[in-house]
Amino acid sequence: MENTSIDKASPADVEAVARVATEYFQSWFAGDGERMRACLHPALAKRTPERLGAKSLTLHEDPAEQLVTDTASGEGTGFDPSQEVIVLDVFRDIATVMVRSAPFVEYLHLARFDYDWLIVNALYVWLVEA
Repeated sequence: MENTSIDKASPADVEAVARVATEYFQSWFAGDGERMRACLHPALAKRTPERLGAKSLTLHEDPAEQLVTDTASGEGTGFDPSQEVIVLDVFRDIATVMVRSAPFVEYLHLARFDYDWLIVNALYVWLVEA
């Protein structure tokens, strides 16, 4: 099956989605909770398997306000603030982005609300010990 929806997306939408994903990570690296809040839908679902490869179905979950608090506490300031942002798909008012950084690989789902793109779902794995 050919991936054509990103080809049909406006360059401005692709750029806006990439900008939000970049800002999400850069705000975490900078320890700026308010910048982080501006990237997130209030009902954000951010999850990672509690133990990769385990039989347990337990997920570690961070709601939006917890992520803002953790960011403001400086949780991410000790990491290299570089990341690779790959916009995988944009279709109308939804998008999927993969971000690779020193501590994570993360898949983000964004949705457009009025003129703003916000992260509504995030699934990630740690690549390093936090």
